[in-house]
Amino acid sequence: MTDATIKAMKQICDSVMGRNSKLYEHRDRILGSKYIRTSTVQHDKKFQVVNSTGKHTNAVLSCLSWMQQNFRDFVKNRREFLSDSDKRKFFHEMQKIAQSNESSMEMLQISDHVKTKLQSHNILATTPTDKNFTRNIADLVLIAMSKNQQHVKAIAANSRRTK
Repeated sequence: MTDATIKAMKQICDSVMGRNSKLYEHRDRILGSKYIRTSTVQHDKKFQVVNSTGKHTNAVLSCLSWMQQNFRDFVKNRREFLSDSDKRKFFHEMQKIAQSNESSMEMLQISDHVKTKLQSHNILATTPTDKNFTRNIADLVLIAMSKNQQHVKAIAANSRRTK
């Protein structure tokens, strides 16, 4: 989530839970951050804003060879985030696959339905002019790839080099 989104979500939690709530905040460079508001009146009422790190790092494992060729610095230095231009490049690679006879980028499988969507008139008309669109779609795919790899979370969280 972007900083503005996180800030907005925290403000929503604060306003919904009110003054009679308890705040718990925890920040961790590897795991991310948690912002939790718990009602002091109704103990089962709790709102959380979780901003986890490592989503892009986990996604790398699904298409490691492609990532090593195209985002060498990201893979080598184990940065936590891909840049916007990296995300756009990833989107365009998916679009290139959609226009070919291929249906995968290593472990990432692109269904016929998704291939059709990526080749649709609306997408083809939007992508050259709206850089945020391509970045956001790539980000969603990378996050989904990460979320579908529960077994690698511990590996990715513990593999970053500290400076």
